[in-house]
Amino acid sequence: MTKVKIELLKGDITERETDAIINTANNMLILGSGLGGAIRAKGGESIAKECARYGEVGVGRAIITKAGSLKTRYIIHAVLMEFDGLIEEKNITESLTNSLRLANKKKLRSLSIPDMSLGIVRFSPERCARILMNALKKFLEDENQTLDLIEIVVWDIETLRTYKQLYSEVFTQGVA
Repeated sequence: MTKVKIELLKGDITERETDAIINTANNMLILGSGLGGAIRAKGGESIAKECARYGEVGVGRAIITKAGSLKTRYIIHAVLMEFDGLIEEKNITESLTNSLRLANKKKLRSLSIPDMSLGIVRFSPERCARILMNALKKFLEDENQTLDLIEIVVWDIETLRTYKQLYSEVFTQGVA
């Protein structure tokens, strides 16, 4: 297992300079509102056009696009749900794991992951943090080959506290 530094940050994920950021996406990869809308507004229409070339993507999968004018190089779109559909825990775990695998396949060294309780997910920050931390820990223990920095970027201080608490609980074995 590669030693990985995990940073928990409050901020705007679209401003991160890691190799890639993760976008929480629907299966049509429509960058309409929430994080997807912010990515489109700040990164430009080229991202939406590249997403459109993929067409419909299966729930749980992840695809990668260039990042337009964002500071990052790539956007990994984690497909959490069908357009206007419901989200299940397994979709978050599967799409996050596939996003991490894609980062390894592209030999990325750093990755920023959003608070998945925002926007389309509508789970509590605590529930999303637990799902994210458990999936991340399993991936880092079993599969990671290239990532050496993972940022988890949240929007507010209260959510940051939640993520820090769950990070301490889940990563007691010294993965990070």
